[in-house]
Amino acid sequence: MKKTILIFTCAYFLSFALKAQIGGNSLYNGSQQGNEYGFNTLGGVNLNLDPVNSYNFQNLLEANVMANLKASSFVAIFAISQQATTIESADLMMNSRIDLLRKLLSEEHIQADQVFTDPVSLVPTYEVEVENKKYSRTYNEVPSGFEMKKNVHITFRSHEQINRIISLAARAEIYDLVKADYVIDDLDTILENLRKEALEILIKKKEAILKLGLTARFTQVGEKYGSAYPLERYQQYYAYKTGTPQHFATQYKKSTIRQVNYNYAEKNKTIYYEKVSDKQFDKIINPVVGEPMVQVYLSLKAPFQVYDPKDEADVKAYNLRVRDIGEKEMQLRLIEKQKQIEQIGKKPVKP
Repeated sequence: MKKTILIFTCAYFLSFALKAQIGGNSLYNGSQQGNEYGFNTLGGVNLNLDPVNSYNFQNLLEANVMANLKASSFVAIFAISQQATTIESADLMMNSRIDLLRKLLSEEHIQADQVFTDPVSLVPTYEVEVENKKYSRTYNEVPSGFEMKKNVHITFRSHEQINRIISLAARAEIYDLVKADYVIDDLDTILENLRKEALEILIKKKEAILKLGLTARFTQVGEKYGSAYPLERYQQYYAYKTGTPQHFATQYKKSTIRQVNYNYAEKNKTIYYEKVSDKQFDKIINPVVGEPMVQVYLSLKAPFQVYDPKDEADVKAYNLRVRDIGEKEMQLRLIEKQKQIEQIGKKPVKP
């Protein structure tokens, strides 16, 4: 009789790592996190199986790997706006600012082919003239000139150069840094290395099942990969600590209740870089993140089947015997049919 293997619980404690974290002003984030002081109130997660559904879980192994990568190059985008009474004068003044920026960048060994100018818009501008009459006043919108907008894309290799580039742009009266894109070269090679690491982790997890005295095999495998760029990972917070206001006060004179208004001061609002958490990954390549990085991740998920090799071999042998018997019976039926046809052919034909 074929044996039936019933798995109630199969837990794998492959690795545990306790990571210390340094708290900054992001802990004081007002009430946005559902807490008076903004502290993270999330506790641990329950890893126990639900007793009702414990028999319905699917056997699944997964390997999650992430790499923190320094960008191969960067592209800073600055926005420039110029107003003038004519198109020619607006273009002339803007080009003088861009040419000055190119000259300053060349002194920092950023060549002309690393600076690209992207025209964005050219629109007329208007101003209001007041027309006073005896019994009325009319406001008339009249053309006043033109506004030209361009973006300057600057490609550079070192992250430290951005501070100097911002200073040089300010000298050219260019102040609006729109964003900085991070560029990664040879992403295919990176994904191939992550896939190799994930496969090794899957194999080790399968070997852990063998150590339990069970035989398992993968039935299929699925893959998903993605990336998180620094521009997507900035969070905002308010850096402050405030007291709890007294919302109302009771005055016994004439038995009246007077509402007390509490005026909050303007709070400092800023942003900070929040990397993807390490907790959901089996392995992190380059785990120390001292600056904003591109985080590339890959996940392999493989359902597995637990089986008994002896029972499977017995079933296979039994199926082979059944097939052989069926083939022999079919051959005997064909021989019998052939004999019947021959007997019919030997009967004399009546005149």
